[in-house]
Amino acid sequence: MRKIFTTVIFASMMMLAMNVSAITPLPDQGVYRIKNVYSGTYVKLQSNYLADITATSYDEASPLLVWYGERDENGEALLTNLSGDGGDMIETLEFIKGLIEDVLVYNNQPTWFLEEMFQLHLVPTGDADGSVFLCVDVPEIENWETIRDIILEAAAGQTAVTYYISHMVPGNRHYMGIDYDGSFGYRLQAGTPEGTDIKFLMERESLEGGYCFVKTASATAEAPYLRRVHEKSSTVDLASPHNDASAVFDLAVNDIKVTRLAVQGLDLAPLAQAAGGYLALCPTNTAAQKFVYDAYAFKLQLPDEDVDAAAVVAAAKAALGEDSEIAAALESHIDLIKNRAALYIVHSDQGGVSVAGDANYAAYGDNAKWKLEKIDTDANYFAPAAEVEADGKYYTTLYAAFPFTIVNTGNVVAYDVMQILDGGKPFMEPIETTTIPALTPVLLEMTTNVDADNMLMPVHDSNAQGIGMMAETQQSMLEGTLFDDNTTYTGPTMLTLHEGLTFAADASLEFMPANKAWVNKDINTAISKIGNDDASGDDTIYDLMGRKVINPTHGIYIKNGKKVVF
Repeated sequence: MRKIFTTVIFASMMMLAMNVSAITPLPDQGVYRIKNVYSGTYVKLQSNYLADITATSYDEASPLLVWYGERDENGEALLTNLSGDGGDMIETLEFIKGLIEDVLVYNNQPTWFLEEMFQLHLVPTGDADGSVFLCVDVPEIENWETIRDIILEAAAGQTAVTYYISHMVPGNRHYMGIDYDGSFGYRLQAGTPEGTDIKFLMERESLEGGYCFVKTASATAEAPYLRRVHEKSSTVDLASPHNDASAVFDLAVNDIKVTRLAVQGLDLAPLAQAAGGYLALCPTNTAAQKFVYDAYAFKLQLPDEDVDAAAVVAAAKAALGEDSEIAAALESHIDLIKNRAALYIVHSDQGGVSVAGDANYAAYGDNAKWKLEKIDTDANYFAPAAEVEADGKYYTTLYAAFPFTIVNTGNVVAYDVMQILDGGKPFMEPIETTTIPALTPVLLEMTTNVDADNMLMPVHDSNAQGIGMMAETQQSMLEGTLFDDNTTYTGPTMLTLHEGLTFAADASLEFMPANKAWVNKDINTAISKIGNDDASGDDTIYDLMGRKVINPTHGIYIKNGKKVVF
């Protein structure tokens, strides 16, 4: 039992910390493996109630989720979570405190001191290595000897409780350190040699980024997925993520600090940097979840000094737009924007995005947690939704903010539209690549109307070659938009996709739909410059530049004044 209790205390130490003013900062909240400076060994969870410092390598150590509350003026913080596969140490500590409280109440003894006595402080040592202390403060307690003896008698045989209580000296701070048997012990001051046995190093486990869908963890939310279809806002929507390009997020993290959180060309990470802080992606797992990281908190950590709340709101509006839900939430909670504060992105009961501070974060429950569905499997992917059907095939236009690869080239082919023929039929040129660059409007042809068969995978490929493979004078007539509120429909020069695989004007539109492409009739293409006057009438074949071709390959050509496809 001694190891049980000491494990719980140590667990609280693991919680993420923010930068501390004037002193070496605490480590950020996140997942760590913890090493004792003196012994060089790591914390290892043996079971729900047993931990020691006997793991001899990083790989043998237990990954622990460390979380803590707001730091005080000394840069210290109270641990609120320290959990791993073996259990939640803070919950265990609360359990032991409850047992002692029951004993004292039964014996008509005071219990007011237990709350402080069982709170774990995470304290920076001030050393350049970023090490930390784990401390427990015991207040002055009248009749301590009597109270101690009652507890020890009731806890006879429970080593963790008896060890802890017998070593506590009221009115003192106690440091957790390593004992001779590799378990946790307590010191009134620095141990030996030179106090290194009470110093701990927290070695971070980095999180993984990539393309993903982001949804609230609330099971009752009617609008779970974050997406962006307006030019200057992020909204929560009921969009089906499989066929909605506006819900694809590009996430990059350095440890837990978010360096990129981009959707529809808008990166949210610089907002935190503009405020002098950073955006963090923090796991919110309990021990039962086995560190699969199926839920996270998005936290905007503000700096230690010189936070101008009005400037933060202004920066949010400049980055996200005047109608941004996040910017509006920051403005309505401007009192939360202050030095050292943490603001959490939450899903409000009204169905939108809001912010919460440390004090009310927990009250949001699953509405303050987000699930990341990484787009890299058969279960999580991006797929185009068919708009029209023609001759047994399905078609749609697509304009995405990210490069993507066609997974099943037997089902999906990407085309450029080179000319509109009689009846609005498109004259199409296949794109000779399976990877389509970002911001490239395409016409997609699909053999089925099943999302899984038409899978597209976003990729990080800045060198993707697609439409650039064609001559400049053979440019596509397609143009696209990412948003449903920034491209006004201007009349018959803008042709949209219609049934029967035709492009025609649509006077009913006010704006072009998000992530869609249209034909711009004002674009002149090389093929339109070659007509019957240029034809020899002797079956000579010309390319789209008007040059004679002896052995045509796959593509569009001119023969006897007519456009033909080989």
